[in-house]
Parts: sequence; C-alpha cells; structure tokens
Amino acid sequence: MSTKKRFSIAPDLASGIRNTIQSASTNQGQLHYDMMSLDAIQPDPENPRKLSISHNEMVHGLLPTDPDYQKKIKERDALNELSESIKRIGIRNAIEVYKDGLKYRIVTGERRYWAAMLAGQKSVPVRISPKPEEFNLRYTQWVENINRQDLSLAEKLNNLILISEAHKSSNRGEFSEQALQNLLGISTIQAYRYFALLNADDKVIQLVNLGKINNLKLAQELCAMKDQGARNQVISWIRSSKDEVTSLVSFKESAGKKAASSTLSAGRSISLGKINNAQVAKKLFEIVLSDIKLDKYRHEFKNIDWSSSKAITKAFKSLFKSIELALSVEDPV
Repeated sequence: MSTKKRFSIAPDLASGIRNTIQSASTNQGQLHYDMMSLDAIQPDPENPRKLSISHNEMVHGLLPTDPDYQKKIKERDALNELSESIKRIGIRNAIEVYKDGLKYRIVTGERRYWAAMLAGQKSVPVRISPKPEEFNLRYTQWVENINRQDLSLAEKLNNLILISEAHKSSNRGEFSEQALQNLLGISTIQAYRYFALLNADDKVIQLVNLGKINNLKLAQELCAMKDQGARNQVISWIRSSKDEVTSLVSFKESAGKKAASSTLSAGRSISLGKINNAQVAKKLFEIVLSDIKLDKYRHEFKNIDWSSSKAITKAFKSLFKSIELALSVEDPV
C-alpha cells in the first residue's frame, strides 16, 4: 500500500502568507496596482514642488532667450538623470494616484511622471488609492519632498501653508508651533523657525518666493528683527543682491565698510554746534522731517518734551541716526 506524501510550509513563510492575505483583505477595493497610460495621469496643480519648465519645453527644447533659461536647464538635467535610470531599470517605485473626474491625479511621484515622459514611456506603474483627505494629501507630499536637497524654501513654505490650511479646515485644533513640531517630527528650533516663516510679512515672503532667501535661519532672523529701520536696510540689500543670500555676515561687512567710508576720518565725529532756543530746535525738526525719505521715522518724534534740554538732545541723536539709515540705502520697493 502506497503512503501519501505530506508537504509542510515553514512557519515564517506561513506567517508571511497569512499577513499578506490579511492585508489584501483589509485594503480590498481601496488600493491596487496597475499599468496606466501617461495620458490618463495629471500632476497636482497645488503640489509644493513647482517646475518652471513646461511639458512642451521638455519635449521640444528650451529657448536660450528665455529669462528662466538657466533654471530650466538645471531642472531638465535633473530629470534627465532620472529619465536615464528609468530607461535602464524602469520605475521601481510606483506613482501614487487617485481618480479625479476623467483623469487620475498624482499624490506622490511627480518627478517620476515627468522623467518617464522624457524617457519616451507610454505607460507607468501606478498605485491607485481612494482620494485622500486634504490634510493627509498635503502631509504625504511634505514627507515625500522634505528630504530632497533641491527643494527650495519657497516650495517648503507653500507646502506648510497648504498643511496649515488643511489642518484648520479639518477641525484638528489650533495649528500651533507645538502642533507643527509634533506633526513634522522636527526639533524645537526648527519648529520655531518654520512657524516664524509661516507668520512672516509680505516683504519676507516676497524675498523667499523670488529665491533671494533660501535659508530658513536667515528668514527667521529677518522676521525677528525689532528695529524696522535696520530691517528695511537688510531687506533692500537682499533685494538688490545678484545672488541668493545665505547669511547676514556679508551685509554686516558691507555696512561696516560704508560706515567707515562715510566718516571724514577714523574715530572723529562732526559737531553741529549748540541751540539755545527750544523753538528753533522744534523748527529744525519740522524742516528735516518734512523730507519724504524720513516718513517712516516721523512717528518716533511726536512726543518730544520741548521743555527739557535732555529730551531735545536725545531726540536729535535719534534723528541723526534715522537720517543716516535713510540715506545709506534706498527704501525697499
């Protein structure tokens, strides 16, 4: 009589199979992989990573007369590197998409999408998921992008703005500095700097968006400056700089040279004499402050005690400093 052979599966392998089946059952109808035509996919228009180069320029080439030519060349070269990799080994990490009307919109993997197009691919592997909640979408994009060295501060800021807005609209509570730290898993000082940037005024935001500032620490230092005159000086200097500014060291050196060259000789000051009549002093103030370049300083001299010689002397010293600030640089636009 013949005996039946029995086959057994190793415990580790059996456990792995059970986990795979359980995972597939849990996500049934929610997540699956497929090959999808590039024509059926569209990038997320609010993705924090912004490419200057267009689809038409990637296919047909760039114009050297384009003012953003150098920037677009760098973007194209970076995508070409990924494109060559895709030609050799394909896309190993599927692009994540969700159904949006007649198309599928990208959650993560936009660079892979553009690089596949450059590589001449007609279709790409995708991971199709349900449409994510807005907050989860923006947070996922942050995680996907944050460790990339070429991500600009403007792109990080854009992503943070979208995260904070989604956080508020989804009733997750106040988007505080502590909430930001816990959410992103960053240090206290990083959270402080990002939160300062989120609440920065238009002047700082504009410098970031122009690419004049790409350093988070520098942006936070500008936000924290109390002396508006000095702050305006720095902003004007950064705006006029040809290259990206990474610290205030160069500004301090430049300001020191200007201060040295503006004096008649080292260690000497100019005496403007004495005024014995308070009314004459008051009239001088009115004449000097009528200059349009001193508009932003005028409010500082509204409450001078004209009966006190000490108060008048102190006011004159402050006035001279304001004049030096106003004349040393142009007012920011």
